[in-house]
This record gives sequence, C-alpha cells and structure tokens, in this order.
Amino acid sequence: MAGSYPNLPAPRMAYDVDGTFVVRIAGAGSYPLSSGDLQVLNGESDNYLDYNSGDNIAFIFPQQRNIAGFFVNGYEVRDPSSLQVSNDTTNGIDGGWSTIENDWSNLGVNYVNSTATSPTYRRYIKKLNIMNIRAIKFNTTSGGGYHRWRCIHLYGTVFDHGETPDKLRMWHPTLDQPLDDNTFEDGTHIDWGDTVRGTSADRTFRVKNNSATLTANSIQLSTTVLTNTTPSLVNQFEYSDGGAFAQTLDIGNLAPGAISPLITVRRNTDISATLSVWTARIDIEPTSWS
Repeated sequence: MAGSYPNLPAPRMAYDVDGTFVVRIAGAGSYPLSSGDLQVLNGESDNYLDYNSGDNIAFIFPQQRNIAGFFVNGYEVRDPSSLQVSNDTTNGIDGGWSTIENDWSNLGVNYVNSTATSPTYRRYIKKLNIMNIRAIKFNTTSGGGYHRWRCIHLYGTVFDHGETPDKLRMWHPTLDQPLDDNTFEDGTHIDWGDTVRGTSADRTFRVKNNSATLTANSIQLSTTVLTNTTPSLVNQFEYSDGGAFAQTLDIGNLAPGAISPLITVRRNTDISATLSVWTARIDIEPTSWS
C-alpha cells in the first residue's frame, strides 16, 4: 500500500505530452483533442469535457504500449459500453478492434455522478493486463443528453521491442534495470504515500540514454503538475546529483547507452500544504540529440 491507498499498477502515462493522439469520435467523425483538453482529461481536477451522449474517446499511441490499469471519472457519463483495443487504427475509427469488455463500467470503474476525482482516482484504479497494443477506446452508447468526462488515467508502459530506442529512461538507483516497466514496483518507486506537513524526504534514481547511436545533450530535470494547489507543488520538490539542491537540474550529456550518476529528488512538504491527494511528475528532457 502507498500509505492509505493501493499501489499503482504501473507508472501513469503522461499521454498529454508523450505524442499520444487522442480523439473524440462522434458518429463517423474523428476529432483530435486539444492540448488543453488533454490536460483536463489527464489531470485530477473536477473540470470536465462536455460531449454528446454516444461520443467515444480513443487513445492512439506513438508506439505499442502495455496497459496495466485505468481510471475513469465523470459527471453524467451515461451509458458506458465496450472497451476496445487496436494495433492498426490511424484515427480511432478505421482498423481492426478487439473488445476487452462489453461494458467498461463493469470493470469496477468509479464514474458515478458528482463523485470528486480526488481522492477517488487513487482508490478505484482498475487493473488490466493488455499487452502490445497501439490504441485503446472507451465507447459509450447514445442515450440522449451529454457526457461530461472529468478524467481518464492510463497506467502502463511502452512495449519495449525497439520501436522508440532514442529516449531517456528512469533507471534503478543500484540495479541495472529500468524504473518504467509495467510493474507496481516501478509505479510506486517515487510514490510518497502519506506525508506530514513540514517534513522532508529523499528518493533516488538514475537516468539512462536508451539510444544506441545518439547522445542526449544538456538533460534537464524539473517538476510539472497538471492539477496544482497553493502553495505550488512545483516548489516542494528539488533535485541534486551531488551538489546543491534546486528545483531544476542540468545533468549534462549522456552518450549512447550511458547511465547517469545517482540523482536525488527531495520532497519538502510545506507546513501550509493543502490536505488532499496530489500528483506531480518528474520531467527529464534533453535540449537536443546529436
């Protein structure tokens, strides 16, 4: 258990920034969601996307993925129907689709009206074991009225068979293995659980350049938050690779296949922090590849 809540089944996907193509399907039309829509859908607030009854939402990934779980919450999300996956769709409509469940609400998803997203999103994650798929789609049937989607959270990882070798990966602090696999151990490595205001704690990890040919230049670490609070969560995390702690950190270049020195992320929970369940994520980005 991560404090008072169940362990995450795997790392949560940052589909709002990782190149995932997310569409709303209305009749025969496929309509891409904006970056702002994706931030709402992947966040933890009670803001929502207001769509018609019978509209579906599909996630088309830039490479094959393994899905370990999901959470859906909405206000007046009526008539959930099938959960489907595909390996060849380009727009959420074409291609072949396989049905995982005829009614995804039967999977134990909490989508009932007026249920706040937080802390529900940590209590009712539905575990799955879907391997090597390119897209997943949440279907609804037309019952009249509207659907107000508060969030869809997806848990899982890239299917590791060489589709995207030129990337940076979080790496175990002592073992030669990744921290972004499709396991609850990796999902909870930097899950702080229950924290006390006015306290601090450290976790460690490394970064690996997974590319066989390209150098990752001037790698920047920082904290981002989709649903923030006051005081800001961004200001409550700092990083160090042996020197002074700072809210952003440049760990320099990593040659092909290289692993960084140990990195420490420090949680400094403010004495006036808002009591709730909060989510922040660590961004690891090179300024260029060469």
